[in-house]
Amino acid sequence: MKKPGFGFWLALIGIVIIIIGIIGIGKLSGFYNSEAHLTAATDSGKPKVEAPDFYVYDTDGNKVSLSSLRDGRKAVINFWVSWEEDCITGLESCEAAYKEFGDDVLFMMVDLPNDGRETEDMAKALIKNKGWTLPFYFDTDNEVSQYYDVTGLPSTYILNSDGTFYGFTQGSLETDALIDAIKNAN
Repeated sequence: MKKPGFGFWLALIGIVIIIIGIIGIGKLSGFYNSEAHLTAATDSGKPKVEAPDFYVYDTDGNKVSLSSLRDGRKAVINFWVSWEEDCITGLESCEAAYKEFGDDVLFMMVDLPNDGRETEDMAKALIKNKGWTLPFYFDTDNEVSQYYDVTGLPSTYILNSDGTFYGFTQGSLETDALIDAIKNAN
């Protein structure tokens, strides 16, 4: 029987490194994606991770920060684009949750207009067409998505009232699951 060659061992080592990296990132961050199911950081027994502060622009072009808006409330931060169907489904769930909680929870729907296909005008047209009442913001400086390591859309983060991460999901989230997660956050 022929022994595996150098290329085989190199490929095997590469696969092992990738798997270790994926597991390590999830463990270090304290929250991770679980096939579009919200995974709570508190469920894992890991230390709390504080959400990075950031600046975005509101629909009127004013620069605002997460910390200036949060004011001790729980928060839902959703990253989205107008051309992705899952993002629209996720925003529908966020709209329903916003109607339930109102201003008791900070909702920040952050559009990513610099992804190469998205523009602020496209997003504003969709918001108007759908009649959404959620607070919308724009990451026009393309920084927030990097702070939050947004690699897929939609991505939704839920923050506890102390500004630490409660949970995260990538993909659209059912309305009931989102409402339950907001209720369960501290």
